Amino acid sequence: MANNSGTLMERSKYAMLKVAVPFVVFIGVGAYALTLWRKNSKVRPPLFKRSTSLALLHGGDVALQRLIDYHEARADLHKLDPAECELTVLLKDHERPDFRALTRIIAKLEMSGKEDRTIKILEDQIKDAQKKGKMHEAYEFEMLLVEMLIYKGDYEKALSRKCLTDDKISDARRPLFRAIIFLCKEPPKKKEAEPFWEKFCELRTSFGFPPVLKESVEETGIYKVGAKFDEFEKVVNRLKEDVKKAQERKSGK
Repeated sequence: MANNSGTLMERSKYAMLKVAVPFVVFIGVGAYALTLWRKNSKVRPPLFKRSTSLALLHGGDVALQRLIDYHEARADLHKLDPAECELTVLLKDHERPDFRALTRIIAKLEMSGKEDRTIKILEDQIKDAQKKGKMHEAYEFEMLLVEMLIYKGDYEKALSRKCLTDDKISDARRPLFRAIIFLCKEPPKKKEAEPFWEKFCELRTSFGFPPVLKESVEETGIYKVGAKFDEFEKVVNRLKEDVKKAQERKSGK
């Protein structure tokens, strides 16, 4: 039992390094996106960008890839069509699910507004993994579910998930997601969010920085901002607005 616990912790530390990397904001992305929008003035189906906003909080290569996917989709919405099929194919690999690839596909499904369908798939995967005693897989699927629930704006349900309260595993996504959720609430709960942001910074520092970040930042004109809560809050507010806009589009407002 102790050995299994140790293995789970090591895997989760690895996952955390891949996902919860240094906090960055994107200078010039807004102007670039606006330019693209003006060039493509025809009426088009809505392309949601909540996952792009959340990627700003993850930082590093996760955020860079999210932006690439987002701008490719703006140029050609059909690039999102295979996402659900890709998800089904990836989930068939029960021996070793590629959670990094799954994270990217989840973002594509969000961009196409398919979060309800994706939430159902993830809930089924969690139950299946738990039934088979694959607790690490269940944990990782649940983290993906929390992210999708944030996109949907279902903050209370996201906050109630077990993976966000399991303090036995050192995973920077946990305090990051909790800080985001508290700031997204109405009214925002800043006092509750700040300690989780500080914990996220602490864990992020403890596990170091991926070497890919420096080169990626220099090549794309993306600049790292100091780990300040007020900067974090600004990006969360951007995410919050994206969630509201997506909800309004779906409700036909």
